[in-house]
Amino acid sequence: MTQSSSIIYQALQNVPCGVLIFDQSGTINWLNPALESMLGLKADQLVGQNREQFPFTTHRGLFKGTGLMHLFGTGVEQERWLHCTVETRDGAEPAIHTIKYFQDVTELMRLREENQRLNQQVEELAITDELTGLANRQSLTRTLNTQVARSRRYQNPLSLAVIHLLDKRDETAIPDEIILEVSRYLRDRLRWVDLIARWEHSQFIIILPETSLQHGKDLMDKVLAGFSEVPLPAPYAGDSLELLFGLAEWHTGQDARLLMKQALINLAENEAASGQA
Repeated sequence: MTQSSSIIYQALQNVPCGVLIFDQSGTINWLNPALESMLGLKADQLVGQNREQFPFTTHRGLFKGTGLMHLFGTGVEQERWLHCTVETRDGAEPAIHTIKYFQDVTELMRLREENQRLNQQVEELAITDELTGLANRQSLTRTLNTQVARSRRYQNPLSLAVIHLLDKRDETAIPDEIILEVSRYLRDRLRWVDLIARWEHSQFIIILPETSLQHGKDLMDKVLAGFSEVPLPAPYAGDSLELLFGLAEWHTGQDARLLMKQALINLAENEAASGQA
C-alpha cells in the first residue's frame, strides 16, 4: 500500500456514505464500514472479488454503473435501494482505479412505493362505487362519452340499459346488503365488454358496446328472467323485488346525454306499464 492510497483509505474510512474501491482489473480492493452495514457483508467477503466470480448473486448490482440499483436480499427487510456515483481515476494508482459512492435510499423508495399504492387506491375510489365496487357516475360518464364518440366515428352499434331495482311492497330504501347482492348478480350475467355502473341507490346503468337494440333487449330479458332464482335473505326472498329496465340504442346525431335521456324515458314507460299490470 502506497502512502497516497493509505491517505485515501483513511479519509474514506468514516464517511457516512458507502464507498467501494476497484483496482484497475475491476476487482474489489476496499470498502468502508458504512457500505458493510448497508450490504450486511464484511469487507473480507468482498475484497478480491470480481464480476466474473462474484459469489453474491443478489448484490451483482455493485458492479454496475451510476444511478439507482436494487440489491435483493433473502427477505424484504434485506432489500436495499442504493444510489451510486462513480469517480474514475485514470492514470492514478492501479489499486485505486474506480471509486464508487453509495447512498442508501431504501426508505425513500419504500415511501415512494407506498405513495404510489395510496394514489392508486385514490384513483380506484374516484371511479368505483364504494358499496358495490362497480363503476360510479364519473367512470360511466367518461366511458359512455368514449363509446359514443367511437360509434359516431365507425358507425358501430351501441346500446344503453338502465335497470331499476324495485320493492313492490313499499317505498322504503332497499338495504345495502340487497343492493350488493343484486350488483353481483348483474355483473356476473354480463359480457366482459359491457360496463355496469351504479347510478343511484337502486339503479344501475349498463353500456353495451357493439350491441343493437334487439340484441340488447335479448340480453336484458335473459338477465331479468334469471333474477327470481337469486337467493335473497328474508324478507326480500320470493317475488317482493323486481328488476325493470329501459333500453336505448345510439343513433346518429345523439350525444351521451341524449342517449341516457332516452334510456331513462323508456325505463319510466316500462315502470308505468308494470304498475298498471
